[in-house]
Amino acid sequence: MTVPKPAEFFKTIRSVRDTTGPVYQLIKNQGEGNYYKLDESKMDQVTEYLCKIIARDYGDNYNSIPPHGRWQHLNAGGHLRVEQLIDQWRAAKTDEVEISRRLIDLLVVSVLVDAGAGNLWKYIVGESESYSRSEGLAVASYYLFVDGEFSSDSNTKFQVNGQKLKDFTMDQFVKGFQVSDANPLNGAEGRLQLIQKLGDSLLTHPEIFGSDARPGGIVDFLKKEASTGNCIDLNDIWNALMDGFVTIWPQGRATIQGQPLGDSWSLDTKSKTEKKWDDEFLDSLVTFHKLTQWLCYSLLVPLEKFGHKFQVSNKELQTGLPEYRNGGLFYDFGVIALKPEHLKRGLALSDKLGVKEPIPTFTAEDGAIVEWRCLTIGLLDELHALVNKRLNTNLALPQVIEAGSWKAGREIAAEKRPLTKGPPIELQSDGTVF
Repeated sequence: MTVPKPAEFFKTIRSVRDTTGPVYQLIKNQGEGNYYKLDESKMDQVTEYLCKIIARDYGDNYNSIPPHGRWQHLNAGGHLRVEQLIDQWRAAKTDEVEISRRLIDLLVVSVLVDAGAGNLWKYIVGESESYSRSEGLAVASYYLFVDGEFSSDSNTKFQVNGQKLKDFTMDQFVKGFQVSDANPLNGAEGRLQLIQKLGDSLLTHPEIFGSDARPGGIVDFLKKEASTGNCIDLNDIWNALMDGFVTIWPQGRATIQGQPLGDSWSLDTKSKTEKKWDDEFLDSLVTFHKLTQWLCYSLLVPLEKFGHKFQVSNKELQTGLPEYRNGGLFYDFGVIALKPEHLKRGLALSDKLGVKEPIPTFTAEDGAIVEWRCLTIGLLDELHALVNKRLNTNLALPQVIEAGSWKAGREIAAEKRPLTKGPPIELQSDGTVF
């Protein structure tokens, strides 16, 4: 078997479980890692809490649970915004393949701005509706899209073009996301740069995104990649996203010979596991690729249900998303707990930054965040099995995340921290990390 080059390996979807799994197993075997203690006896409480939420929202109609994706966030507040757009396009006799392109245009740009918004920011619609965090960012991106703010063609509002994103200004961003001194958004500058770099990537890769430099151009690219009929492999989608977008990530993250690896980080805990590369730096690396995975999750519905209606194999390669809702669920139930010395320094940073809640804060590269994310991926796989056993069903992992873990993480956060409804650990965010 050919051994992949390091840069190629760390950019694969398979690398996520391959690199984070050993960290989770080490902590599971020892009961602790470098930053957290693990108490798996509390997983039953998490499972019960989650299953109650599923019963409340879906009864036993498990087939109605959609896969986790950005689509649901765009419909925040019970408004079927996306479905209404589709109805509008069909009434105008828009081609079904073009509908899938438009949906992907919308979803890609919406996912790319979906890093932690902080506890204070809100997006206001009309006189009475207010959305915060992920849903607020989604609704804001929706209105920018339908208003044509991402389109280079004044006659066609409903698209996203690379040149328009590359030229996007801070004034447009501030207006579109309603940012002000009274309504601060974490990492606004980082988000704007991500939008601009997305535009540059779309322009740089016409082989994937077409001459119009649209995210939706991936539909036509994948049609060419289809082996037989409309059958494509998840790896084909993944590789297109990684090749097309890897250059947008900020400087300062892990690289190999100058090649950026995306959402990949060095973790000292990983160095205690079995060596794979015989290289200290490579053996310390773990990958998450959270936004790319979030993109992949979100694009599956328009790829499978619209246009060419692709049949996608190997979807099980995707992991749970290592972000603060899923990770916060396990922390709030005591499945994981920061070791005292790390809790102390996290609280010290919170105090320095003026964080109102008595919770610890860390930067994205801190081992306390990176190990937390490794644990989240492993524990979501465990939770997936526990939920299916309790409900005697066969829900896919994206359904468990959608119906349960992400929602449960949000609800337990609101119970424990009603003032902010925020996570139990704060991230000093640059607007580009979970």
